[in-house]
Amino acid sequence: MHEAVRQGNTALGDGDDSGTAAALGAVRAMLGVLGLDPLDPQWATGSDDRLAQATDGLVALALQQRQAARVRKDFAAADAIRDQLTTLGVTVEDTPDGPRWELSR
Repeated sequence: MHEAVRQGNTALGDGDDSGTAAALGAVRAMLGVLGLDPLDPQWATGSDDRLAQATDGLVALALQQRQAARVRKDFAAADAIRDQLTTLGVTVEDTPDGPRWELSR
């Protein structure tokens, strides 16, 4: 795979569209064998938003637990929840209207 990516980068740098396309095809084929092709329809969530709903619900639950810890003045627990979310790629911002979250970039 490393060799195919290297060839693709070289072709891309040289402006060789057919070489770039061939390398891309080779890399996608190798990723497909491993079940990791990012363009495979199995990774699309556009028509099935269950994953987004589950994620929203789980983050909301964690934020509720964090808020309960803050009310109890258990700031260590509240910080630990925020740190765990950060580790998972969720950024939490405290606002006057309550916490707001987004996926880290």
